[in-house]
Amino acid sequence: MNDFFTLIEKLQGMLDSNDVEVVSMDGTSVRGTIDNLRSTQPFSKPAVKIRDAEGKITKILFSDIREIIDHKKR
Repeated sequence: MNDFFTLIEKLQGMLDSNDVEVVSMDGTSVRGTIDNLRSTQPFSKPAVKIRDAEGKITKILFSDIREIIDHKKR
C-alpha cells in the first residue's frame, strides 16, 4: 500500500473509529475496530489487529494491506 510511516499515521488516525475496514492483498476484508496497532516491538513484523462485530480478532501484517477505509468518516 504505502510506506510504513504513512500507514502508521493513517491507522493511528483511525484508532477512535469503530467502523474501519482493512482489505488485504488477497482480497480478504475485515471490518470493525482497531484492537491493537503493533509497530515497534522487537522481532515482530508490523501488524494491525481488527476486532469485528462478533468479537473475533484478526491480525493483518502491514505488508499484506492493500487498502484501509474508515466508514465512519463517510
